[in-house]
Parts: sequence; structure tokens; C-alpha cells
Amino acid sequence: MKKTMITGSVVCGTMLVMGLTSSLTVSADDTLAGSTTIGAEVTKGDTILDIDKDTNFGQKPLADKVDFGPQDIKYTVTDYTGTKDGYSISAKLTDEDTTRSLKINGKELSQTPIEVITADANKVGENGAKVTAELVYTGAQDTTKFNSTVEWVLTKATTRAIKE
Repeated sequence: MKKTMITGSVVCGTMLVMGLTSSLTVSADDTLAGSTTIGAEVTKGDTILDIDKDTNFGQKPLADKVDFGPQDIKYTVTDYTGTKDGYSISAKLTDEDTTRSLKINGKELSQTPIEVITADANKVGENGAKVTAELVYTGAQDTTKFNSTVEWVLTKATTRAIKE
């Protein structure tokens, strides 16, 4: 009986091993590789102008002409539109003061916008720089703290605008 059990176990084991081996056999019709197409699209992002919020020229004593000298104003144009054709920035004053002379990059500001910064090209991402502001009061009659507000407008250049 013991011999029959051993023979039966060997036969069962052999059948089990043969069955497993045959199920792992690869035939020529099986597909063992595949492919996947990955798609993505990068679209235009934003353009942002970030400019110093405050510029303080300090204090000077009252005189016929009070020249506060130059001050730098930092700005950053962050551009994720994918175009690199440059940009321009215009500035204007929001009020009128006949005693004040405020120049940005040598250009006198008024209540009418004037282009003060021009970049012929830019990179994708942050484009930082600075402009020089010069403030002079002529004929001021009061000892007071003067405040002026400058409005800035960023305009992206187009290929057509650059060619003209």
C-alpha cells in the first residue's frame, strides 16, 4: 500500500508540474508588448506686471526748487504666454500738480499715458529690471508730505507692432 501511495504521489506530482509548465508556455499568437500614446497640450498662461508699490524720496527742506534726485523703481514682467516678442509699459499720473515734475526714465509724466519702458524681446517666465524716477518740486509753497500716484499699463508686443 505504501508503494502505491508513493507511486500515486509521484504520478500526481508529475502531472501537477507538467500542468503548470504547459500553462506557462508562450505560443506565437500571444501578445506580450503594447504601447500607449500619451497626449498633452501646453496652452498660453498669464502675463503679470509687478511693480514696487511705494517709492519714498525722503525729505528735503523747502526751497524755490526742491530736487529729490533719482530713485530706482523695480518691476517684474512675468510672462507665460509663450511669446517672446517683448513688451512696453506706459505710465501716467492720476492727478495734476503744477509744482511737480516726475520723470520716469527721463520722460516727463502727466495725466496722459506715455511709454516709459520698451523691451524688444523677453524670456518665458520672470523678466525683472528697474526704471529711474526723478522728482522735483518747483515753486512749492507748503511744507507738507506730497503724494503722487502713478498708474502703469503693460502691453505685450506683437510681431506686427515690432515690424512697424
